[in-house]
Amino acid sequence: MACGDIAVFSDHVAVVSDVRDGDGVPYLIHHEGPLRRSFEEDVLASRPDLVGHFRL
Repeated sequence: MACGDIAVFSDHVAVVSDVRDGDGVPYLIHHEGPLRRSFEEDVLASRPDLVGHFRL
């Protein structure tokens, strides 16, 4: 996945970040809940429910 790609999960949508972990897996930029605006998180490798990947 590349920066700016869209990752679609069974219950969530996120944008792929340009930041990567030590193994080269990119972080995801997303929001969660009404009180949290957005954040960048290293969860791509730990989420088993990825159902789609899109690039414009």
